Amino acid sequence: MAAAISLNIVVARLELSLILFFIGLSLAAWSRIPWRRFAFYFLAPAWATLLVFIGFSAGFGVFPIFTIGPVTFYKEGVWQGVSAAARVACDMTWLAAVFTTTSFPDVLTALKFFRVPAVLVDAAAISYRYGFLLLDEYARMKTVARMKGGRRGWIAACRSTGLILSQIILRSYDRTARIQDAMTARGENSQILPSSPKSIGGACPNRCDITPSGAFEPGPVLVCDRVSHVYQGGRSLKSVSMTIEKGEVVVMCGPNGAGKTTLLKVISGLMTPCSGEVRHFGRKLDRKSRRNVFRRAGILFQDPNDQLFCTHVRADIAYGPANLGLTASEIERLVCTAMELMEVSHLADRPIHRLSHGEMKRVGLAGLIAMRPPLLLLDEPTASLDPASARHLIDIIRHLNSHHGYTLIVVTHDIDLAADIAKRIIILNDGEIMADGPPRDILTDMRLLQSARLEPPILTRLFQQLPPLDGRHGAIPATIEEAVQRLRQTIRDCRGEDHE
Repeated sequence: MAAAISLNIVVARLELSLILFFIGLSLAAWSRIPWRRFAFYFLAPAWATLLVFIGFSAGFGVFPIFTIGPVTFYKEGVWQGVSAAARVACDMTWLAAVFTTTSFPDVLTALKFFRVPAVLVDAAAISYRYGFLLLDEYARMKTVARMKGGRRGWIAACRSTGLILSQIILRSYDRTARIQDAMTARGENSQILPSSPKSIGGACPNRCDITPSGAFEPGPVLVCDRVSHVYQGGRSLKSVSMTIEKGEVVVMCGPNGAGKTTLLKVISGLMTPCSGEVRHFGRKLDRKSRRNVFRRAGILFQDPNDQLFCTHVRADIAYGPANLGLTASEIERLVCTAMELMEVSHLADRPIHRLSHGEMKRVGLAGLIAMRPPLLLLDEPTASLDPASARHLIDIIRHLNSHHGYTLIVVTHDIDLAADIAKRIIILNDGEIMADGPPRDILTDMRLLQSARLEPPILTRLFQQLPPLDGRHGAIPATIEEAVQRLRQTIRDCRGEDHE
């Protein structure tokens, strides 16, 4: 491909371009590429060929052929346009043949071999990753438009397509900012310093050495001192103060717009507070230290499409460790260990756009685990997961905390999840901490939960509605384990009374 394109550029003859064009088509046909797939890669940039032809035809020459409105086409320009368009079509054909017969990682390897600038290789990789995402979004929106009658007739179809494309463009602008946040949170543009891994070892039943690198640092993991942040739209954090100690699992609950995600971004250094300060292990988070805060805090975004920006699973998990200054062998070990723990080893070479939502969540968490930050910030980790996947993720969270000493702050609307994993619960409402305490005190305070627009756990509601099973008013269960223990005790008491 490189030889054909180089020859086409250097020689720049119409006859050669046509010959190479038909050779490329013949190779594509011989490779038995599905014609629809080939047509997509070839026709998608066809507009560029048309623009090249029109540009040359209307911009060069002295002998006019015809005029369309203010645009005049010239004889000499038409021939130059045909020649230039033939070269572009030739190059596109060879590129289409390569992309349809070669895996994308191999294409990237080839680009690096030919010393293509790294910024262009990265741009190609990100375009590949998010091109499929945009196509999926277009397909879903088109289905909705059809369901609402917006595809009846070509005029309605064109109007619907225009509306859909405008939405995709607007969303792409927003997604660009979120992708940049994800890259920054995993060490992009950081100061790469050599790192020597430490481990406690021995406690993990899977023998997975992923103990956080900051496990031995003194002081609280996190201190927020009167942190405030204001958006132009009015949402804000209002003088939030809290201290998170090592080994805590803090669940942060609150209604939409309470400031939970904003607080996570401030803690992770992605946003700067308007006032107050954030300290990690006693070190103040400022403009200089923000560049390396990913070593101490890792954030998992709610939408995994904002989290995963590399082309394939292994590359995405390795992205963060590569920014830690580790050796290649240590990076590979951490990547393999994280994939094994999250049970995604079989997905190592799969493109990101071919993962399910649950698989993307697990790959995103694997990318954080491979970096081993002592503080993990999880934004709605079980959102959109089926019960089995959610339960598996809960088990992983417990494992990381109990066997490796990770400290976690989990944002969730799922109050039952809070009852399952929390050692401490913080209720955030209107940008302020409304309550902070043990799970039992928070989850059984009906007035507090109601004022924060939260529902109590199902078991709590059940036992509040039931009369005392043993005739005595005991503590209301907040988890399944407590409910089972309460019922067993009641059964034993009843059996003892019957025996008497």
